[in-house]
Amino acid sequence: MLAAYLATLRTFQRNVWLYFIAISLIGFTVDGGIYSVVFNLFLLRLGYGPEFVGQVNSVGLLAFAICSLPAGALGSRFGNRQAMIIGLALMMTSSILLSFSEAVTTSWREPWIFTVYCFFHSSIAIFFVNTAPFLMASTSEDQQSHAFSIQSAMISAAAFVGSMAGGILPGIFANTTGLSLEVATPYRYPLLIAGLTINIGILALFLAQEKKRNPRKPLPSRPRRLYPSFFRVPRFNRIQWQNLDRNFLKLVLVVSSIRVFQITGMAVLMTFFNVYMDDGLGAPTAQVGLLTGLGRLLAVPVVLTMPLLSARWGNRDLSAGASLSAVLFLLPVAFIPTWWAAGIGYMGVMAGSSIRYTSFLIYIMAMIKPEQRSLMSGINEMTAGLGFAVMALIGGYIIVNQGYQTLFLLGAGLTFVGTVIFWGYFRNFAMAKTPLREVAVTEPG
Repeated sequence: MLAAYLATLRTFQRNVWLYFIAISLIGFTVDGGIYSVVFNLFLLRLGYGPEFVGQVNSVGLLAFAICSLPAGALGSRFGNRQAMIIGLALMMTSSILLSFSEAVTTSWREPWIFTVYCFFHSSIAIFFVNTAPFLMASTSEDQQSHAFSIQSAMISAAAFVGSMAGGILPGIFANTTGLSLEVATPYRYPLLIAGLTINIGILALFLAQEKKRNPRKPLPSRPRRLYPSFFRVPRFNRIQWQNLDRNFLKLVLVVSSIRVFQITGMAVLMTFFNVYMDDGLGAPTAQVGLLTGLGRLLAVPVVLTMPLLSARWGNRDLSAGASLSAVLFLLPVAFIPTWWAAGIGYMGVMAGSSIRYTSFLIYIMAMIKPEQRSLMSGINEMTAGLGFAVMALIGGYIIVNQGYQTLFLLGAGLTFVGTVIFWGYFRNFAMAKTPLREVAVTEPG
């Protein structure tokens, strides 16, 4: 079985490996890496409290949600690879600007942080919305489970290295500059390093190629349109179009509802774990980085088994089970206020979420036509961003008024609701090989 797994990896195109380089750099810097350890601590060292941390994260995530749909349109219009390059370039610029927040005068510092962080998360939306369509187009149906599991594993492995770096670098810079870790300066340099590192990902995508249309199937001669392909009305008869439209819009509505609830547990833990460890438990920065890194490292062997687990249980059941595991692992974080319980809970949630995200994404993307994937990816990321934004905004106030336990229990409860909705709606779906592409999705009974 391992030989078959490795044989599939050897069939990946050059584009896929270049893409893996870019996505790994995002794991090292943004998605679970340096930023996940350092940024919130940087804000705390600037003199702000949990409420401000929640507000900043909420505004950034709201920008992510708002930009997700336009990001999908950008990918449909100019190509997913070019859109990802644009996203990385903006991400690098805004990340570097954020690292200079300490140098901004006090009266302008808060607007500066809010504004630049909005641009930062908008660039993340542009990048991530276009990743799934690009990877789906660059792999065959037999390769997709392996490709997406390798993607998640590489993000997690890179995030482990980035988290360790985020935990160690502030101490190194504090010793070098003779400053205390209670001031902001030692935390700004890791953020600057993260921004500069994104350059490598930009270069990797420049070396990749956009997937071209089969020359044997030329496009019919039509006037050039100024709007994305997913807004074009296909030339079906009225009944075919009504069925396609109804099924696709219903799927979009259900997926959006599921995503808003399903990611809340992960949202509160990813947003406030380092704040909880620092402010709630008094853990040193190096320990925060170690636990954050181990949480992402554990996800590597777990997500690499996804193709095998998917073949055994299917992506639907696997996604539901992984989502339920996140609920269970949030309970020790809520009820046992010690660093080891928080670490175990964080590692469990991250491992389960990596399986849940990957299996859920493949399950939904397989239901729709290739030209609809940019739109679905945009909606998928938009609703996730909205869920993260709401939990980040209210999370800071809940911490101040009710405590960390209430916040983590709320996240666990809402994730359970999303899991129930997902299982309840999709449990009776009978999927053909290409369901919505040929209107072959059976409505649940």
